[in-house]
Amino acid sequence: MTMELYYLIVFALLIIATIFTQQLSSIFSEGLLPLFGSREGLKFNGLTGRLERSITNSAISMVIILPPVLAIQITESSTPEGILAMQIFLGARLLYVLSYAFSVSGLRSAAWVTGMLCTLWLFASLL
Repeated sequence: MTMELYYLIVFALLIIATIFTQQLSSIFSEGLLPLFGSREGLKFNGLTGRLERSITNSAISMVIILPPVLAIQITESSTPEGILAMQIFLGARLLYVLSYAFSVSGLRSAAWVTGMLCTLWLFASLL
């Protein structure tokens, strides 16, 4: 397994941890009864809503970064630069989730841009 794929798996674990945190937050903000129902019309606000939106964004980021990481794995073309890009990507995504959860907009935007630049870096390394 390449290190790029390893960091992708760690990113997936970050998404899972965020999902668990969002679920716990929703229990405290909404109570158990509404969560056991269909959730039809249930609108999450505050921390719970921000975590939900960061999960959606993280899932989209996973879909975008998956192709170059798999291509690196299949072609066995791992490089120190690609590994560094994935390390920065992972750090940026962690910072993104935390800054989104705690409403730090400027930092959130910078983390998102950093993660996207790392993704583009991986795509460019394959061309």
